[in-house]
Amino acid sequence: MKFMALSSAPLLIALASLLSLRGSPTEQPSEIAAGGLPSHFVAVDTSRLLGSPDPLPLEAVRVFPHLKFEKPVELTHAGDGRGRLFVVEKEGLIRVFANDQATTDAPTFLDLRDLVYSEPYEAGLLGLAFHPKFAENGKFYVSYVTKPLASVVSCFRVSAADPNKADRASEERILVIPQPFDDHNGGSIQFGPDGMLYLGLGDGGKRDDPSGNGQNLGALLGKILRVDVDRRDAPLPYGIPPDNPFVGKAGARGEVWSYGHRNVWRLGFDRKTGDLWAGDVGQDRYEEVNLIERGGNYGWNLREGAHDLYPDTPGKDPDLIDPVAEYYHGEGQSVTGGTVYRGVELVGYDGAYFYGDWASGNIWTIRLDERKRVREKRLVARTDLSIVAFGTDAAGEMYVCALEGGIYRLRPRAEDLAAEAAAFPKRLSDTGLFASVSHNLPAAGVLPYELNVPFWSDFAVKDRYVALPRATSVKFDNDGQWKFPVGTVFVKTFWMHRDRAAWRDLHRVETRLLVHAPDGWQGYTYAYDEAEEEAYLVTDAGARRKLTVKDVDGDVEEQAYHLPSRADCRACHTKEAGFVLGLNTRQMHRDLAYRGATEPQLALWDRLGMFTERLGEKPAAAFPEWGFGNLDRSGTAPFHESAADATTSNSAPREPAGDAAQLARAWLDVNCAMCHRPQGIGPDRRDLRYETATAKTNFVNQPPSEKRRRIKGTALIKPGEPERSELITRMTSRGERQMPPLGTHLIDPRGTDVVRRWIKEMQE
Repeated sequence: MKFMALSSAPLLIALASLLSLRGSPTEQPSEIAAGGLPSHFVAVDTSRLLGSPDPLPLEAVRVFPHLKFEKPVELTHAGDGRGRLFVVEKEGLIRVFANDQATTDAPTFLDLRDLVYSEPYEAGLLGLAFHPKFAENGKFYVSYVTKPLASVVSCFRVSAADPNKADRASEERILVIPQPFDDHNGGSIQFGPDGMLYLGLGDGGKRDDPSGNGQNLGALLGKILRVDVDRRDAPLPYGIPPDNPFVGKAGARGEVWSYGHRNVWRLGFDRKTGDLWAGDVGQDRYEEVNLIERGGNYGWNLREGAHDLYPDTPGKDPDLIDPVAEYYHGEGQSVTGGTVYRGVELVGYDGAYFYGDWASGNIWTIRLDERKRVREKRLVARTDLSIVAFGTDAAGEMYVCALEGGIYRLRPRAEDLAAEAAAFPKRLSDTGLFASVSHNLPAAGVLPYELNVPFWSDFAVKDRYVALPRATSVKFDNDGQWKFPVGTVFVKTFWMHRDRAAWRDLHRVETRLLVHAPDGWQGYTYAYDEAEEEAYLVTDAGARRKLTVKDVDGDVEEQAYHLPSRADCRACHTKEAGFVLGLNTRQMHRDLAYRGATEPQLALWDRLGMFTERLGEKPAAAFPEWGFGNLDRSGTAPFHESAADATTSNSAPREPAGDAAQLARAWLDVNCAMCHRPQGIGPDRRDLRYETATAKTNFVNQPPSEKRRRIKGTALIKPGEPERSELITRMTSRGERQMPPLGTHLIDPRGTDVVRRWIKEMQE
């Protein structure tokens, strides 16, 4: 269709009535607040939101600028006083170079490409450790994956003729451990302060540890091993230290130091205390960091992080050791264990354990107290790097390996962090987005919008606006995600009916901002005070409230309400989902009725010149109209008053438009597809995007990913049988395994009904 521009509606509220409004005398309503839709685009100064209330103290900077590596997965030093660094490349090379920023050459120290099987993503040359007496004996150890699939640890010697060359012919295999699958190989090796060699191994691969290796003390997979390479216990080519925890235990391997690991990715010893740290890559929900204890059981496959893997996990061991830190997959998807900093250049970080995430590029620190309890966990840097390893040089200075090929260091940011934090608006009225917060009146240029199918938020209805720093800056995409410039701010206010029997008595609970800052998209929550005169910034940890409401049956009850943390916002607003979830053609292709004026939203944005190019004719498809979730702003009365005082709110539920299939697929797209999409964090390549044919979603007649939850005859979607469809089970559950996983405590009755009807009508 061709979008035709409509004329702007006149102002509907006279100046005299504006003077009588409640609120600060300095707050002045804008044209859009006074009535109707704008006649022209007005840029909004959002600069005060482009800093941070919690500015990160460090940034990553490229070092050794003249060197480029192919998939570097390890950086270390030989400890022999020569001042060299060694980088391990996944495909089978070890390269050596001078620890000098001017160096231009990193020759090959060892080439194992003909032995290493590196095609699978988690296979390859994975570890390098120099013997503590390398300067005397020239021995070093590498771990790599071979085909047929096996994890190998070998000893090599340096060439007698050239200290920058290894003697390839000197290889002596120390360990050869068959692998059932080509993932979860682990492969990190480190010498401890006790002179023993430690090896971190994954569980062997695939979901749920199908071989049960993690909890099987008779298997080497899913473990951290400890062996003595300086002696042999025949017929083994190494010795088993007699103080290993399971020596002499029936059915156990003596090499085992700790167990219950899924995929150990990078071990690290504290050179001062001797503590052993390990990152362990999670499955569906949590990444974890562990402080390794002798004989410790870290829970896999009974738990993921500190959480039961499934609600019916049997035989939980009360002695399972909790991780030192964990994070949900909104903050990253693959932990990279790091190192305890013992250098001198990062002032104030001595003793802090650094670790990161391969997917998000985030870097955190952990600090322990004298009893080895966590006293601080802090996000210290946000990067765009695929972080695969942390390493140190002989002086203890730390490096970060990025899979893209560069080596990086962390340094303090030059900005005044205290000033940046102080400048960030702590009150909603300080953001510049509202002419009057107390009256919910947007500032000039802050444009209202609505969605066809709002995300389910426990019966909340939402009041949405967008602020843009300049015109002709939104890149339209008819089928995919729109792109928004730095400086864009989305404003979403959550209103709750406190009387759901009559659908009246609306009150504001919070306003969320999604800000396109220079360092990426950031989410902030502002919670309203009791009088709803002002909203205040919620801390980074989020908060909880109790709301007193009258339910649809007229019973008064308390409703738990979660005010999201910054990490909660990032859990859904992911890179894979395009960061901005609601602003796309299917959602925005609808009329906007606002203060007595109505105009098609796409036509409005086109008329105001918000897109980088005029739309012209676009074959825009639209989601069906859901009939609930948008605050109705169509009338001319001030809705901040009428919403609370009306006998029956005009934001009450209405019958949705469309058939069950359209409605169900739209609901699943909005509530589930941010994770269940290609490259999303959902498991098994399931795809609930609206445009994906139902038969290709990998849901129909497919078993649940959680093998322990499988009931004979059920499937994720069982055509014609919603009661035997795991999708319905997850939608009607609340707790750790609920779907959607965040942002809701209550079951969506309408969403459940339409998905149930869709499955009931579905043919095999």
